[in-house]
Amino acid sequence: MAHTDPTRHDLMLLVRRRLAGGGVVLHGPSGIGKTFLLRSLVDTGDPKAAVLVTEPAAADREVSFSSLADLLGPVDDEVLRTLPAPQRSALRVVLCREPPAPGGPDPLALRLGVLAVLRTLSARGPILVGIDGAQWVDAAGAEVLAFAARRLDPARVRVVVAETADPPAGPVHGTRFCPGTPFELELPPLGLPETRDLLDRHRVAHAHGHDPEDGEHRPLPHWLSRQVYEASAGNPMYALELDRALRRLPRLPARDQPLPVPDRLRRLLTARLEGLPPEARWLLLLVGSTARPTIALLRAAAGLAYRALDAPTATTERAGAELVRRTVAGAAAAGILDVCEEGEQLRFTHPLFAAALYADGSPQERRAAHAALAELSGEPIDRARHLALASPWPDERVAATLMAAAAQARRRGMPEEAAALARLAVARTPDEHADRRCERCLDGAGHAYAAADYELSRELAQRVFTFGSTPGQRVRACIQIINAANQALHDLDEVFAEAFAQVGDDLCGRARLHYLRACKAHISDGNSAVAWAEAARAAALARQADDLTTEQVALALQAFVGTLQGRPDARDPLTRALARPQDAGPTGRHAGPRAVKARLDFFADRLVDAGAELDRMLRRAEESDDAEERVFVLCGRIDVDVRAGRCDRAMAGAHEVLGLARDMGAYLGQVYYAVAVAEAAGGDLERGAELAREGVRAARADQEQVYLPLALCVLGQIQRRLRDPVGAVGCLSRARAIAARRGIVDPAAIPWSVDLAEALVALGDHAQARAVVDEVRDTALRLGRDGVAASLARADAMVRGESGDLVGAATCLRETAARHHELGLPVEHGRDLLALGAVELRRRHPAAALASWRAAEAAFAEAAARPWLDQARAELARLTRVDDPEPGDLSDEARSRALTPAEHRVAELVGDGATNREIATRLFLSAKTVESTLTRVYRKLGIRSRADLIRLSLGASGEPDPTA
Repeated sequence: MAHTDPTRHDLMLLVRRRLAGGGVVLHGPSGIGKTFLLRSLVDTGDPKAAVLVTEPAAADREVSFSSLADLLGPVDDEVLRTLPAPQRSALRVVLCREPPAPGGPDPLALRLGVLAVLRTLSARGPILVGIDGAQWVDAAGAEVLAFAARRLDPARVRVVVAETADPPAGPVHGTRFCPGTPFELELPPLGLPETRDLLDRHRVAHAHGHDPEDGEHRPLPHWLSRQVYEASAGNPMYALELDRALRRLPRLPARDQPLPVPDRLRRLLTARLEGLPPEARWLLLLVGSTARPTIALLRAAAGLAYRALDAPTATTERAGAELVRRTVAGAAAAGILDVCEEGEQLRFTHPLFAAALYADGSPQERRAAHAALAELSGEPIDRARHLALASPWPDERVAATLMAAAAQARRRGMPEEAAALARLAVARTPDEHADRRCERCLDGAGHAYAAADYELSRELAQRVFTFGSTPGQRVRACIQIINAANQALHDLDEVFAEAFAQVGDDLCGRARLHYLRACKAHISDGNSAVAWAEAARAAALARQADDLTTEQVALALQAFVGTLQGRPDARDPLTRALARPQDAGPTGRHAGPRAVKARLDFFADRLVDAGAELDRMLRRAEESDDAEERVFVLCGRIDVDVRAGRCDRAMAGAHEVLGLARDMGAYLGQVYYAVAVAEAAGGDLERGAELAREGVRAARADQEQVYLPLALCVLGQIQRRLRDPVGAVGCLSRARAIAARRGIVDPAAIPWSVDLAEALVALGDHAQARAVVDEVRDTALRLGRDGVAASLARADAMVRGESGDLVGAATCLRETAARHHELGLPVEHGRDLLALGAVELRRRHPAAALASWRAAEAAFAEAAARPWLDQARAELARLTRVDDPEPGDLSDEARSRALTPAEHRVAELVGDGATNREIATRLFLSAKTVESTLTRVYRKLGIRSRADLIRLSLGASGEPDPTA
C-alpha cells in the first residue's frame, strides 16, 4: 500500500490555506500536537498581521473574562480612546485598567467594544487570533468572543483555535470563536517516520550541555523507535514521555523486554484498575501479551487456572466465565478495554495500557502468561513465540520449533515475524549446537534483510564470527553484513578481507564478493575504473560457476559504470545480460539488467520506455511487499516523471518513498535526492532545498559517492532559482569535481552543466559560462543526450543575450524550445520560454515577451510544475499587472522589467514634472508619440493618470526616487 499518512508539514500547508477562509479549529486528544501546530501557524504567519493569543488553563474557566483580558491585553489605550465612553469603560474594566462599577461591566457595551476594537485593528491590517485551549475559555468571555466572531470579516480577522476533545469524537465548541465558516481538523496521530524524527530531534536537543560521550543523545535503534511508536499510538506527548523513561535506564532494553512506562501513565492505569479483583489483572496481562485477544481465549485461560486447583470441570467453566465477564465489564467501564461490535474481540483503548500491564508484571507472571497462551494457541507461529517467551533458557526443542515457525512465516510473506522468531531461536539454541546456531543466525539475517530490519540483519550476521563458524558460514556472514550496509560500504574493508581469505575455491562465493567489491568501488570509493574491472571479473567467475543471478547483476553494473565513463563498448555487457533469461528474483530487481536499461533510457530521454519498465517493477515490488525494492523503484520513477512533466505524480511518489524509507529506518541519500527533485519541480523550493541538504549530509555521513553529487546538483539548481547564484555555483562546481574525480563524463548522469552555466550567467561570468557549454556540448551530442544538448543551447543563448546578441539569443531559444517540445520534455520547454520572454522584453518586444511567458505558464500548468508556474506568473504580473495594484505598489525592479528604455525615459521625465511638449522637445519626439508612449506606460504600471505616475516616482520622504 502507498504511504499516504499526512505529515505535520502537509497539515500545516492545509491549515494555512484553510485559514484564509476565516477560521480553523484543531481538535484531538491531549498531547496530539495541537499547541505545536497553533504556535507554528502564529510564528510563521503573515509578518504584517497583528497577533492576539490566549492560552487559558483549567483554573481560568472559573474567572470571568480571564481569557478575554489575556487576549486583548496587548491593545493599547490609544485604540481604546477611539471607542464611545460606555464601550471604553467596559473594556478597560475587563482589562483591569480602571476599577469596576457596581454590577460589573455593561454586557452590551463590552460586546460592542470588543467588536469595535477588532474592527479598528483589522482596518490597519490583517489580524491573527489564536485560542489555545478553547475548552477552558470562561463562559462570560466565550459569549463575548462568539458575539464578535459572528460579525467580523473573515478576510481581515482570522482565528485559529486548539481544543482538547477527550474522547476525540466528542463535541467541538471552538467553532463559535471563528468568523465565517470554520474548517475543523481532528489532528491524526503521527506516523512512524514522524515519531522517529521527533525522538531523534528530542535526543539531539537534550544532548546540548551533556557529555558528548553520554549515549543518551544517540538516536534510538529503529526497532526501539518502532516499539515507542506502537506504544504511544503516534501521540507525540506519550512518545516523548516514553523516551524520557528510556533515558533514565542504565541501558536500553533488549528486544523482548518491556518498555519502561512513565510514572504518570502508570498511576493513571493503577487508578483505573481499582475495584477489579486481583485475578483480573492476570487476565488483562494475557490480553496485553497476545496480538489477537478474544473473550473465548480469556475463558479458556481462566479455565486452565481453575483446573490447576483440581476443581470440577463444570465449576471451573462457570467460575472462569464469571471472572472473565466481571473483568471485561470492569475494564470497559474504566476505559481500559474496548469490546468490538461482535462482542468477542478485545483491544486496549490505548496501547500504553498494554505496555504498562506487561511492564508491571513480574518475570514469573509474564512467563506464566506466555505459557498459558502457548498451550491455548492453535496458530503455530503464535504458539512458537509464546513458547519461547515462556521458557527463556536454552532448549533445542524450542529452538527447532521456532525455526520451523520462522520458515512458515516467511512463506506466508511475514519476514518481520520470521526474523523475530529466528532471533529467538538463536537465543534458545544450546552451546553444544554451535553449527546449528550459526545457520540459524544466517537464516535470521536473511529474514531480517527481507523485512528491511538492517540492524537485526547485521547483528545476527556478526554473531556468526563468535560461534565457531565454518569458512563457508563466515563468507555468507560477510556477504550478509555487506548487503545490510546498504550504501554505507566505506568502512567494510576488513569484512571484505575476511571474506576473500575464507572463500577458497568457491567460485560462486568469489564471484559474489567481486560483484560486491565493484558496488563498493562505484558507491563508496568513487572509482569507476575499479568498478568496471571488478564487475567484469565477477561476471566471468559467475559464468564459470553457472551462477546466472550474479552474472546478470555484474554485467548490468559493468554496463552502467561504462556508460558513466562514456566508453564506446559500455552497451555490450548489458546486451549480453538481456540476451539471457530474466527471472523475477534478483535479476529483475533494481540492480538487474532491465532496471539498468530503464536508467540508461532515462539518460537518453526515452522516457516512455523507462517509465513502462519502472511501472512493471513497481507492481512486482508491491505484489511481493518488498519495501526496499519499492524505495529504489519509486526514486527512479520520480526522476522520469519530473523529466516527462508529470510533477503531480512525482510529488505523490515523493510522499510515498519518504514514508517508506523512514518506516524502514533507511535514511538513504537516494531518497532525499529524489524527494528534493520532486519538490523542486512540483512542490516547494525551500522544502526542496532542505531535503537536498539532508541528502548531502546523509551521503557524506555514509561516504556515498553516487547520490552526493546528485544532491549537490539539485541543491544548486534550487539555489539559482532562489536567486543565490554564488551558492549555486559552489554546489554545482563541487558536483562537477566529483564527476571528474570519478571519471564520469555522461552529462545526464550527474547533471551539473546546464544549471552551472546559467548560474554563471546570473553572476555575470559569461566567459566561464560559455566554457562550460563548450566543454560538455560535444560529449552530450556524441552520447546521444539530445535533451541535455538542447538545454546547453539555452544556456549558450543566455550568454549571447547578456553579451548583446539579442536577435541571435531569441532565435536560438526558439529552436531550443521547439527541440525540447519535440523530445517530450515540457519542463525544459517551459524553461526555454521563460528565457525567451526575458530576451524579447530586452528587445523591446513586450507582446512577444507576453506570448512567451503565457506559453511557459501553459507548459508548466500542464506539467503541474508549481514553482516554475509561480515564476512564469510572476513574470506575467510584472508585465501585465494583472493584479491591478494601487499606484506605488511596483518595485524599482518591476518598473525596469515592465518598461522599454524609451518608455522608462518618458516616465522618468513625467516624474520630474515635465509636460508632454517639454518631453517631446528633449527627446526629439512628436507630442503624439509621447501621448501614445504614456498610454502604454499607464497600462503596464497599472495606473490611470499623470498624477499617479508622479506619485509613483516619489520615495517615502517625498523626494524623487533616484533609481526611477
